[in-house]
Amino acid sequence: MKVLISYLFSTKGGVETALANRLRMINPDYEVDLHFFADYGGMSIFDGFNGSVFVESNQNNVKSIIDSNGYDIVISIDSIDILKILREANYSGKIGLEVHTTYAEGLTYLKSSLVHDIDFVIVPSVYQKTLIQSVLSDIKIYVLGNAINDNIFYIKDSKWQQKKKIVLWVGRIDPHKNWKLFLKIASKLYVKNSDYYFWVVGGLKSDPLEIDKFEKTIYELNLEKCLRWIPQVDYQNIREIYSMAANSGGCYISTSQNESFGMTIIEAMICRCPVIVNCVGALSELVQDGRGLCLDNLEDHIDEIKNFIDMSDKQTLLNNAMNYVNDNYSCRSIGQKFIHILNEVIYNQAQ
Repeated sequence: MKVLISYLFSTKGGVETALANRLRMINPDYEVDLHFFADYGGMSIFDGFNGSVFVESNQNNVKSIIDSNGYDIVISIDSIDILKILREANYSGKIGLEVHTTYAEGLTYLKSSLVHDIDFVIVPSVYQKTLIQSVLSDIKIYVLGNAINDNIFYIKDSKWQQKKKIVLWVGRIDPHKNWKLFLKIASKLYVKNSDYYFWVVGGLKSDPLEIDKFEKTIYELNLEKCLRWIPQVDYQNIREIYSMAANSGGCYISTSQNESFGMTIIEAMICRCPVIVNCVGALSELVQDGRGLCLDNLEDHIDEIKNFIDMSDKQTLLNNAMNYVNDNYSCRSIGQKFIHILNEVIYNQAQ
């Protein structure tokens, strides 16, 4: 079986990383190629990938790639651009659509008539499936979580001993990730316990105006002496950050307003870093059954957050979280689930 997966841009983002992990241990009998309309520095993520990786924006050239390779399935990720080309090329194979975004403006493309051409949809969570079913009620929707590379993510002994507990936040500096809520929580936690040290990781390429607001808020909340901003960490080294927070006795906090999955959550879990999340979107699926702390309106639960961080015995919780990620989101597990989906689409073999 030959499959082409198309995405607008190749960056060093979460979608590309999850895609590379999914295909890392896929059955070699399934030939999977990748297509990007443009490359913005993400091609290194696919080093060692067995299939072909095309970067092509010219419509006729993309048609030629599809025609010459005879793909059984073409899957588009969060875009209808390839769907236009498939319609004009009279493509006769199966067409899939992966939907990862939760942004309202990002989902407007689902109203396009081109979406009527698709045969199936893939989403990363049950939450996302429910969201998409309200728009695409007559199309088969499969849930396929994001895969994590356990060669990269694991708990690592820290070279540096931390005198204070690291309370960690990872993400873009933008309103959707809700950095302002994290700073408010940090301010209130620090009043209660000055032994916390707050780390914000990410945001190097965020909107300069948003970064300016972020920096001003740090000073307005008197956090400049207890907060460290690390604008960028290479993907291969982020485990060091999670591990340092874990080994310090700290935790990871997500303040996102919505998430279709929660890649940083499972990264922290597999590195045995306790997680606290805003109970929104798919995060409540990941953080339940004794795997972390999931709360509505985090800012209203400062004492509960503090008690969770300072809890002396978290071993059962950490074991639950790590085992859950290993069992459900390993490269092998997600790769096999992906193959099951392809088989059902082509051969009507039930999963």
